[in-house]
Amino acid sequence: MTGHYWCVPRYYDASALVKLVADDTDEEPGQQVLRNDYWSHTASVYATSYCITEAFSAFKRKLDRGRISQAQYLKYLRDFRVQFLGCNLRQEELPLLSPIVATETERLITTYNIGFVDCFQIVTLRHGRYRVLGPNSQAILITADRGLAKAARAEGARVWECTREPIPGEVIPSYVADFLRGDTV
Repeated sequence: MTGHYWCVPRYYDASALVKLVADDTDEEPGQQVLRNDYWSHTASVYATSYCITEAFSAFKRKLDRGRISQAQYLKYLRDFRVQFLGCNLRQEELPLLSPIVATETERLITTYNIGFVDCFQIVTLRHGRYRVLGPNSQAILITADRGLAKAARAEGARVWECTREPIPGEVIPSYVADFLRGDTV
């Protein structure tokens, strides 16, 4: 990688959002690479409001299952609010009551047997604001959920399953690379 990035929207699933914050051993697979990638792309990081809510619930499940202490729980909540929600992470989603959400989430649930929030992410990715971007700028769904990754790929989405896959390569059109190097176009 050259250090130059084509602007690619990056949609974070709750499982990836938790890895950005939590320091317990459950979150180690892929964690440092994910964090580095997040901080390298802060201009283009998104999540649905439901993924954000799901991340808060995941922190509470860790506490309830004895995986973290109350002090760690409070730290995770504070860090998530201050470092991510209060800064770079933007919410982007389709209106929940839109017809495309109703029909597509039902189809996805039936086809892949995944939950509503996962289906909602796929629908937002495929039919939301950034659906019109070309192949060099196609949005990426970032997740640690293998079932979601498989379903999203089957639907034509670009996916990075961050616990076992390398970071997807940045595709920079040649004319942009020439401009960044200072070459004349």
